[in-house]
Amino acid sequence: MVNPKYACPLPFNHMALRPDGKILPCCVYRWDEVPEDLNINYSDPFNHPFMKNLRDKMSKDVYVDGCKECYQKEEFGNQSFRQLVLDKQEDFGATSLAEGTPPELTYIDLSISNTCNNKCRMCNPGLSTSWYSDAKKLGIEIPKGIIKNPFIENTDFSKLKFIKLLGGEPLMEQKVIKKILKQCDLSQLHIQLITNGTVIPDDELKGMLEQVKRLEVKLSIDAYGKLNDFLRSGSKWETVEKTVDWFKAFVNKKFLSIHSVASIYNINKLDEMVEYAKSKEIYHEYVPLDDVDYMQTKHLPLGAKKLLVEQIRSKNYKFGVSLIYELEKHGDTNLFLKQDAIMNALRSEHWKDCNPELLELLKIE
Repeated sequence: MVNPKYACPLPFNHMALRPDGKILPCCVYRWDEVPEDLNINYSDPFNHPFMKNLRDKMSKDVYVDGCKECYQKEEFGNQSFRQLVLDKQEDFGATSLAEGTPPELTYIDLSISNTCNNKCRMCNPGLSTSWYSDAKKLGIEIPKGIIKNPFIENTDFSKLKFIKLLGGEPLMEQKVIKKILKQCDLSQLHIQLITNGTVIPDDELKGMLEQVKRLEVKLSIDAYGKLNDFLRSGSKWETVEKTVDWFKAFVNKKFLSIHSVASIYNINKLDEMVEYAKSKEIYHEYVPLDDVDYMQTKHLPLGAKKLLVEQIRSKNYKFGVSLIYELEKHGDTNLFLKQDAIMNALRSEHWKDCNPELLELLKIE
């Protein structure tokens, strides 16, 4: 099929597993369009009737409601995940949409569990076991999590060409990762690892990673120094620096990057992470926080937002446009102050020692 209007090869080759055991056709597919029983406990998720029906629709190039995010991006002239996969099918191990092509699992987006050693401010118990104590105090329901994963136990991973590992913290699950990799032809495997910069692979996993076709590592680090320790509670900057240096020595420079999330707590400290990444010669970018509403930069006072917009524009950051777009949205400073006070009291901590300038920004109306 040449230049399909709606079709995507992913349902023929891919599944995305979330930390609660839910399985999606891909990471951007609308979760509310997926049946409840499409999860790790289903006997053969890849051949679930829903997946077979989805493949049939893709073969006919018809509109699929669950794929709205990609269609909307394309409508506004932006590259969607669908287009990215179509352009680089070989990289993802995706087969063509040609009629009669048998489905084969070659690409998984895998959250092994919600096990994590950090309890980041922007996170929740669904993505971090370290959040459970806070969740209990806040009255937030604690998920069951994945103790045993039948999908991993029963699936044949021998045809994998691409695996994306995320969490929780995936390197807290090295035993499971090694179990999967032992089934794969490592010389043909592309691994994308999303990690919080506090754990390094053990010797056995390191040896396996040295054999893969491509290892891409994205380090999730939101701020420099003590502000990192506040935003990603459980993380220590000294450990992060050592981990960054370890990966810098181990991973091809082209495939190592630092990804940061901009929130109220660090929007005025962008320069510190930019300069740190530059000193390490590692690609770096900030993206605006798109979850946890009270932490979003739109809730800063109007005067503070105008000041920050001017500062970001003056730096000509490549990522600046998206941060400015968020700053120019209408917000409610009281919402931030109320929830921030709750979290500070809950954790017996405060950010004023690692970002005192934020105190002044909150006073600029």
